[in-house]
Amino acid sequence: MTALLTRDGADFSLVCDGCGWVAGNLAASLGTWDVAWGLFGRDGWRGSELAIGPHVCGGCEAPAALVGMVARALDRRSVTPAGRPSPRMVVQLLSDVRAVCLRGDLLPADDARLWDLLGGEPGRYRHLMVDVSGVRRLSSATVGVLVRASRRTSERGGRACLVGAAVGLSSALRMLCLDQVLPGHADQVSALEWLRGRQPVRSLVA
Repeated sequence: MTALLTRDGADFSLVCDGCGWVAGNLAASLGTWDVAWGLFGRDGWRGSELAIGPHVCGGCEAPAALVGMVARALDRRSVTPAGRPSPRMVVQLLSDVRAVCLRGDLLPADDARLWDLLGGEPGRYRHLMVDVSGVRRLSSATVGVLVRASRRTSERGGRACLVGAAVGLSSALRMLCLDQVLPGHADQVSALEWLRGRQPVRSLVA
């Protein structure tokens, strides 16, 4: 994740995936990710339009295939693929929807487990629903995993969404301009209806 959220999710910093240089506390002065990235782009920064990166500053050479720091860690081959257990997540397959329920304070190892679960088995499910009602906050790395999983789901012709996001998390996603990539619903019933195309987009939680 290149845009790093503060612990309370109220602010973010931009980190260069090349040299690690950090531009901090951007929300207070610039507001949202789109505004910040537009200004940093004029100053020579390059990379993805999305806050999850990757990005490099004007002083770094961008390699042909630029990959963010978190993505590099998650894409390393696991010794036991999809086998890193965690008591903080429960996974179900509801017909064509993979439902992931997160709870408690997630650890860095949970991000690897989550990526194992969401990064493989193409064709086993079409849509993705992640229930975050049981967590107080999500780290930048966890958000990065969910955004990458959402994009992969979209490439397969499916939809992805969150359920039960707290006010602080919803605000953080809007600040990073990721609320359209990970739209939110109040409960699983409305989420399932939207995922399967039975509910218009306007039903999403603001």
